[in-house]
Amino acid sequence: MYGVAIMMLSTEAATKAIGTIIVPAVLISACAILLNGLILRYKAIEDLLRSLNHEWLNLKEIDAGNGNISIDRVYHLEHLISKLFVHHHILHDVLIYIYLSILIFVVDMLAIAVAGATSIQWVSYLVLFIFLLGVGILCWSLFLTCYEMRAAHEFIQIELQKSCHSCNSRRGKSRASLFNYSSTFHH
Repeated sequence: MYGVAIMMLSTEAATKAIGTIIVPAVLISACAILLNGLILRYKAIEDLLRSLNHEWLNLKEIDAGNGNISIDRVYHLEHLISKLFVHHHILHDVLIYIYLSILIFVVDMLAIAVAGATSIQWVSYLVLFIFLLGVGILCWSLFLTCYEMRAAHEFIQIELQKSCHSCNSRRGKSRASLFNYSSTFHH
């Protein structure tokens, strides 16, 4: 009878450990879903950067051949490229942070297994610390993603050279300063 009680306790402990390990596994799945969308966005920005740079180089070639080009268009392209680099860099950092979160959650699952196999008290605290570290890094990456998405709205206004009327009414001011890109670059 005593052997059965130990077996039940051990089964109960194993079930509890598996349940505890599921939490980081669910977060890893959530990170993977986030990564899919963000990688597509990162690639779209990369493609747009290449396209704008190609147009900029073509205009520079025309200028070198003493062709008739619009200096404003060159300034506009330079401004767009510099703004896009910021977006690209932010998303690059976000992707690294999410991959780091996944790594931390995997380490946390290993620490949970160690905590379940031993009765050392500080290992339980370590498991919690590792988990909270992963959640914190994931939260920071989500904050950066929100920031980048907000900045992307401003970028679209610059690219189209049109102001968003919803933004103007909320802020009570004109966004005309967004389109003053020729003063940004001095040639």
